[in-house]
Amino acid sequence: MMAAAATPIQVDIRTAEEFRQRLLKWYKDHGRAFPWRSTSDPFKIIVAEVLLKLTGAWKAEKAYRQIVAHYGTVRDMAMADASQLRPHFHGLGLVGRADTLVQIAKSISTEFGGQVPEDFDELVSIKGVGTYIANAVLCLAFGKSVPLVDGSVRRVFCRCLGYASGKPAYADKELWGHAHRMLPDGNVREYNLALLDLGALVCTHHKPAHEVCPIRSLCLSMTGKESGDS
Repeated sequence: MMAAAATPIQVDIRTAEEFRQRLLKWYKDHGRAFPWRSTSDPFKIIVAEVLLKLTGAWKAEKAYRQIVAHYGTVRDMAMADASQLRPHFHGLGLVGRADTLVQIAKSISTEFGGQVPEDFDELVSIKGVGTYIANAVLCLAFGKSVPLVDGSVRRVFCRCLGYASGKPAYADKELWGHAHRMLPDGNVREYNLALLDLGALVCTHHKPAHEVCPIRSLCLSMTGKESGDS
């Protein structure tokens, strides 16, 4: 049986712009502060994103600080023994991510002269770097106008904008395409982080905080037209 086609996002220009501006305004007062958000170092952003895989941001922060203090460069990480990193992952689960970080650093060293590439295709050619991490590097380190889409962003788009699809966020090309079209002309970094924070703090999986949501009057789920994703 073929999977049902995704329900596209249809947002007029005025609503899309209001959606962006409300998010950006909310983010100024409510955005989360993490050490990886105060750096434009592409390798440190890779470290953070590997740590954040299936791990809450607050929980990953301690491990991030410890790891970048000792292995914060491609060279240092490439020369590390994964067994030295694994203790930092014991409280996070998925200790195999220590091996992933070392392998990524070695690949960058041997294939790209120790410099994190600034090209999407080159980034995803590195084992352990998928679409999300590649776009995180491009946006947060290099200032490229690309979207960041995880499960929480997918939830915002489903609830607020009426998107519907049975695919997981990382594999949903249509969703990534919609997310790209929703990007603002400027402030892309802040917009992406605002979406991530809205999904984490307000538009949560259980008991979303509708009363404090900055886009509640634009949200289809609040007007009785929810797509069914909750």
